[in-house]
Order: sequence, then structure tokens, then C-alpha cells
Amino acid sequence: MSDAATTTTIRNFFRVLVIDDNPVDREITARHLGKAWPFERELSIDYAASGAEALDKMRFVRFALVVLDWRLPLVSGAEVLRKMKAGQVRVPVVVLSGLHRQQIPEDLSALGASFLNKDEMDPITFHAAIAEALKLLGHKPVENARERPSPGGVPSAR
Repeated sequence: MSDAATTTTIRNFFRVLVIDDNPVDREITARHLGKAWPFERELSIDYAASGAEALDKMRFVRFALVVLDWRLPLVSGAEVLRKMKAGQVRVPVVVLSGLHRQQIPEDLSALGASFLNKDEMDPITFHAAIAEALKLLGHKPVENARERPSPGGVPSAR
């Protein structure tokens, strides 16, 4: 494949980084994310099992969205957000956690992140969290350019 063809192929995708130390949670997150994705371009998911691995990947790759588990070993979700902000990495972030929002003392919106409880994650709530993360960075609200998920999780035609 030529460099031009490779560049064209890459540009047809939005790159998403899913950061979670639990491989089962990474898979569940990817499944819900695929159903909630509000853009016409397809998504390309990359994974990191730790905050340190995620920060390293973000040094070399520009992601369109970061989905961040709050409770990571060694480098926590909070530390990842603070380092992203200090490094002026401006990318929408959805924080996922088994905790409830009120159990997290940090001001996530000041750190540029929306919140989604893992137990409440479905395509509709994920779509809303992505829209909120974009809004926090000053982007216009996201209308689902493809199809909006119906309450049953099955996309419905417009």
C-alpha cells in the first residue's frame, strides 16, 4: 500500500484510546462505544492497560476520544487527566468508573472530562457522555450523524 493510500485510510477513521486495566471491561467498553459512535467516520480503537502506557501512546498518536477508567493501578485516572491537561492535550475524555460520580472528589469538567458509571453504560448513555465531553472542549453538540441508538440498543433509522 502506498503512503498516500495509507494516509487516506487512516483519515477515514477516528482514533479512540480505551484505557482500562481489566481486559473484560475493555471489551465491554469497545462494544458499547461501537454502538454509541455518533460520527459518520468509523472508529479505530487502541487500548492501554495502564495510565503510564496511555500517556506514552498519547505522546505519539493524536486520538479523537479517550475513554478512561478511573481506578487504574500506579498512575490513576486522575493523574492521567492532570498530566493531559499539563501537557496541553486537548481531547474529549469520558471517565468510566464503577464508582458513582459523587464518590469522585475531582472536578472532572474542569479537567475536560465527562463521567459515565460502568453499571449504567449502554449506547445511549455512552453517546450522551461523548457529547458532554465534546461540549466541555467547546465543540457543538453531537447529533448522531449515522443513526441514533434506540432504547433497546438497536440503532433506529432516522
